[in-house]
Amino acid sequence: MTKQQIESDLDFVKDKIEAAERGSSPGAFYILWAVIVLAGYLLEDFAPHFTGLYWCIAGPAGGLVSGFLGYRYAQRRGQIGFEIGRKNMLHWGGMLACIALLVLLCIVEHIPGQELSRLILIIIAFGWWTAGVHFDRLFLWLGGIMGLGFLGTLVFDRFVWTSMGVLIAIVLLVAAQRRWSSR
Repeated sequence: MTKQQIESDLDFVKDKIEAAERGSSPGAFYILWAVIVLAGYLLEDFAPHFTGLYWCIAGPAGGLVSGFLGYRYAQRRGQIGFEIGRKNMLHWGGMLACIALLVLLCIVEHIPGQELSRLILIIIAFGWWTAGVHFDRLFLWLGGIMGLGFLGTLVFDRFVWTSMGVLIAIVLLVAAQRRWSSR
Protein backbone atom coordinates (compact mmCIF):
# COMPACT_ATOMS: atom_id res chain seq x y z
CA MET A 1 0.00 0.00 0.00
CA THR A 2 1.40 3.38 -0.98
CA LYS A 3 1.47 6.53 1.09
CA GLN A 4 -1.10 8.10 -1.27
CA GLN A 5 -3.51 5.15 -0.82
CA ILE A 6 -3.18 5.37 2.98
CA GLU A 7 -3.85 9.12 2.91
CA SER A 8 -6.86 8.54 0.66
CA ASP A 9 -8.22 5.89 3.02
CA LEU A 10 -7.70 8.14 6.05
CA ASP A 11 -9.47 11.02 4.27
CA PHE A 12 -12.40 8.69 3.54
CA VAL A 13 -12.64 7.64 7.21
CA LYS A 14 -12.30 11.28 8.36
CA ASP A 15 -15.16 12.33 6.04
CA LYS A 16 -17.40 9.57 7.40
CA ILE A 17 -16.67 10.53 11.01
CA GLU A 18 -17.34 14.21 10.33
CA ALA A 19 -20.60 13.33 8.58
CA ALA A 20 -21.67 11.23 11.58
CA GLU A 21 -20.92 14.07 13.98
CA ARG A 22 -23.17 16.50 12.07
CA GLY A 23 -26.31 14.64 13.14
CA SER A 24 -28.18 11.47 12.44
CA SER A 25 -31.49 12.74 11.10
CA PRO A 26 -32.26 13.71 7.50
CA GLY A 27 -33.96 17.03 6.74
CA ALA A 28 -37.04 15.24 5.39
CA PHE A 29 -37.45 13.59 8.81
CA TYR A 30 -37.71 17.02 10.45
CA ILE A 31 -40.29 18.21 7.93
CA LEU A 32 -42.34 15.04 8.35
CA TRP A 33 -42.56 15.51 12.13
CA ALA A 34 -43.14 19.26 11.85
CA VAL A 35 -46.28 18.52 9.83
CA ILE A 36 -47.43 15.58 11.99
CA VAL A 37 -46.93 17.40 15.30
CA LEU A 38 -48.45 20.68 14.15
CA ALA A 39 -51.55 18.97 12.75
CA GLY A 40 -52.01 16.80 15.85
CA TYR A 41 -51.56 19.65 18.29
CA LEU A 42 -53.95 21.87 16.34
CA LEU A 43 -56.52 19.08 16.57
CA GLU A 44 -56.09 19.00 20.35
CA ASP A 45 -57.21 22.64 20.60
CA PHE A 46 -59.77 22.80 17.77
CA ALA A 47 -61.17 19.27 17.29
CA PRO A 48 -60.16 17.18 20.31
CA HIS A 49 -62.61 14.40 19.44
CA PHE A 50 -60.41 13.54 16.39
CA THR A 51 -57.11 13.64 18.27
CA GLY A 52 -57.03 10.00 19.36
CA LEU A 53 -57.78 8.62 15.90
CA TYR A 54 -55.26 11.00 14.33
CA TRP A 55 -52.43 9.90 16.61
CA CYS A 56 -53.33 6.20 16.31
CA ILE A 57 -52.63 6.55 12.59
CA ALA A 58 -50.08 9.38 12.34
CA GLY A 59 -47.79 8.25 15.18
CA PRO A 60 -47.04 4.71 13.98
CA ALA A 61 -47.11 5.72 10.29
CA GLY A 62 -44.70 8.57 11.00
CA GLY A 63 -42.47 6.14 12.86
CA LEU A 64 -42.35 3.76 9.91
CA VAL A 65 -41.63 6.57 7.44
CA SER A 66 -38.96 7.91 9.82
CA GLY A 67 -37.28 4.51 9.93
CA PHE A 68 -37.24 4.38 6.13
CA LEU A 69 -35.89 7.94 5.87
CA GLY A 70 -33.21 7.22 8.47
CA TYR A 71 -32.14 4.04 6.68
CA ARG A 72 -31.92 5.81 3.32
CA TYR A 73 -30.02 8.71 4.87
CA ALA A 74 -27.47 6.38 6.51
CA GLN A 75 -27.17 4.41 3.28
CA ARG A 76 -26.37 7.56 1.27
CA ARG A 77 -23.74 8.51 3.85
CA GLY A 78 -22.20 5.05 3.77
CA GLN A 79 -22.99 4.49 7.44
CA ILE A 80 -25.31 1.52 7.44
CA GLY A 81 -25.26 -0.01 10.86
CA PHE A 82 -27.99 -2.25 12.17
CA GLU A 83 -27.07 -1.41 15.75
CA ILE A 84 -28.27 2.20 15.48
CA GLY A 85 -31.45 1.02 13.74
CA ARG A 86 -32.07 -1.48 16.51
CA LYS A 87 -31.50 1.19 19.18
CA ASN A 88 -33.93 3.54 17.44
CA MET A 89 -36.52 0.80 17.11
CA LEU A 90 -36.23 -0.10 20.80
CA HIS A 91 -36.34 3.54 21.89
CA TRP A 92 -39.33 4.67 19.81
CA GLY A 93 -41.08 1.30 20.05
CA GLY A 94 -40.74 1.44 23.84
CA MET A 95 -42.29 4.89 23.87
CA LEU A 96 -45.16 3.65 21.70
CA ALA A 97 -45.67 0.66 24.01
CA CYS A 98 -45.85 2.96 27.06
CA ILE A 99 -48.45 5.08 25.30
CA ALA A 100 -50.47 1.96 24.41
CA LEU A 101 -50.40 0.87 28.07
CA LEU A 102 -51.54 4.34 29.13
CA VAL A 103 -54.43 4.16 26.66
CA LEU A 104 -55.33 0.77 28.14
CA LEU A 105 -55.46 2.37 31.60
CA CYS A 106 -57.89 4.91 30.19
CA ILE A 107 -60.03 2.24 28.51
CA VAL A 108 -60.44 0.34 31.81
CA GLU A 109 -61.20 3.69 33.48
CA HIS A 110 -58.24 3.81 35.87
CA ILE A 111 -57.42 7.29 34.58
CA PRO A 112 -59.90 9.89 33.31
CA GLY A 113 -60.15 10.21 29.53
CA GLN A 114 -59.84 13.99 29.59
CA GLU A 115 -56.31 13.63 31.06
CA LEU A 116 -55.05 11.15 28.46
CA SER A 117 -53.52 13.71 26.06
CA ARG A 118 -51.68 15.42 28.87
CA LEU A 119 -50.28 12.15 30.21
CA ILE A 120 -49.22 11.02 26.74
CA LEU A 121 -47.47 14.36 26.35
CA ILE A 122 -45.30 13.55 29.40
CA ILE A 123 -44.27 10.24 27.83
CA ILE A 124 -43.53 11.87 24.48
CA ALA A 125 -41.58 14.72 26.12
CA PHE A 126 -39.44 12.16 27.95
CA GLY A 127 -39.04 10.04 24.81
CA TRP A 128 -37.93 13.01 22.72
CA TRP A 129 -35.66 14.26 25.50
CA THR A 130 -33.90 10.89 25.76
CA ALA A 131 -33.67 10.75 21.96
CA GLY A 132 -31.74 14.01 22.29
CA VAL A 133 -29.38 12.35 24.74
CA HIS A 134 -28.80 9.26 22.59
CA PHE A 135 -29.42 10.14 18.94
CA ASP A 136 -29.87 13.76 17.88
CA ARG A 137 -29.26 16.73 20.21
CA LEU A 138 -32.12 18.71 18.64
CA PHE A 139 -34.56 16.46 20.48
CA LEU A 140 -33.34 17.79 23.83
CA TRP A 141 -34.87 21.13 22.86
CA LEU A 142 -38.03 19.56 21.52
CA GLY A 143 -38.52 17.39 24.60
CA GLY A 144 -37.96 20.49 26.74
CA ILE A 145 -40.58 22.44 24.77
CA MET A 146 -43.04 19.59 25.32
CA GLY A 147 -42.24 19.51 29.04
CA LEU A 148 -42.92 23.22 29.30
CA GLY A 149 -46.05 22.74 27.20
CA PHE A 150 -47.25 20.15 29.71
CA LEU A 151 -46.86 22.75 32.47
CA GLY A 152 -48.74 25.20 30.26
CA THR A 153 -51.68 22.79 30.02
CA LEU A 154 -51.93 22.87 33.81
CA VAL A 155 -52.12 26.66 33.93
CA PHE A 156 -53.83 27.80 30.72
CA ASP A 157 -57.08 26.71 29.16
CA ARG A 158 -56.73 27.70 25.53
CA PHE A 159 -54.24 27.37 22.71
CA VAL A 160 -51.39 25.78 24.66
CA TRP A 161 -51.32 22.84 22.26
CA THR A 162 -51.43 25.12 19.22
CA SER A 163 -48.62 27.30 20.58
CA MET A 164 -46.52 24.26 21.39
CA GLY A 165 -47.18 22.72 17.96
CA VAL A 166 -46.22 25.94 16.16
CA LEU A 167 -43.00 26.29 18.18
CA ILE A 168 -42.02 22.65 17.62
CA ALA A 169 -42.78 22.93 13.89
CA ILE A 170 -40.65 26.08 13.60
CA VAL A 171 -37.70 24.42 15.35
CA LEU A 172 -38.00 21.35 13.11
CA LEU A 173 -38.31 23.38 9.91
CA VAL A 174 -35.30 25.53 10.82
CA ALA A 175 -33.34 22.34 11.56
CA ALA A 176 -34.35 20.91 8.16
CA GLN A 177 -33.28 24.08 6.40
CA ARG A 178 -29.92 24.05 8.22
CA ARG A 179 -29.41 20.39 7.41
CA TRP A 180 -29.94 21.02 3.72
CA SER A 181 -27.82 24.18 3.63
CA SER A 182 -24.88 22.37 5.30
CA ARG A 183 -24.61 19.79 2.52
